[in-house]
Amino acid sequence: MQFHRYGDPPDADPPDADLKPDPHGLLYASDVQALHRADTVTIHAQDGIGSIRATLSAPDGLRIYTASQQRAFPDAAGYPRHRLITLDADIAGFDTTGHWHEHDLSAAATLVIAHAALHDVWQTLTAFLRTGDVPRLRFRADSAQDRLAGTGLHRDELHLLVHRGRRQWTFLLEVAVRSADTRMVTPTP
Repeated sequence: MQFHRYGDPPDADPPDADLKPDPHGLLYASDVQALHRADTVTIHAQDGIGSIRATLSAPDGLRIYTASQQRAFPDAAGYPRHRLITLDADIAGFDTTGHWHEHDLSAAATLVIAHAALHDVWQTLTAFLRTGDVPRLRFRADSAQDRLAGTGLHRDELHLLVHRGRRQWTFLLEVAVRSADTRMVTPTP
């Protein structure tokens, strides 16, 4: 397998693309393509590990996938095709006893972007991503000082951090104000 310096990523996936030297986030060319072309994106985090599942849909099987689409979305499950990218993730927030956790709140977090092509922030972010970038998820659960406390609503946020060489950018991908049963960040027992 051929490896490249971090600052000089390959233009295409190495022959053994499944044997990534950093399985938690280093983006390859087909990862970036899949994130940009996805119809649906599911972002999940729990226990310090996150994932982004990019899905290319085929409603009622009425789609013929090109070779490029098949490389970008290698996992087939029925008609849709998927690409799963694992990366590091943090969930910050207050626990049930009122103690703040910066990285390891005992919770799970999920966001589904159903129509990714129409989500302006997602499209901007995927246009920014480059081969060799290392993204990281950062969910933030609502705080006790939030004005929504006592209303039964929760304000959760998802930031996507992008590391490129020595630089880092932070994108606010989603803010969700929802009831406890439909919120983005859910405490785990």
